[in-house]
Amino acid sequence: MPKPTPLQVRNIIMAVLMAAAAGWNTWRGGPVWLTAIFGVGCVLAAGSAALNGREPN
Repeated sequence: MPKPTPLQVRNIIMAVLMAAAAGWNTWRGGPVWLTAIFGVGCVLAAGSAALNGREPN
């Protein structure tokens, strides 16, 4: 398994932080739109980490 790049590590950390923020916002009864923004950010960061792991052709 190859070592993750610094960009992948940053994206994984951001995805985890945004998932935690979305959970905290839901638990505290925050606005649904803010939870949706955190959710979208989490998906985008995780997708970016996965795409940046591919070897160039």
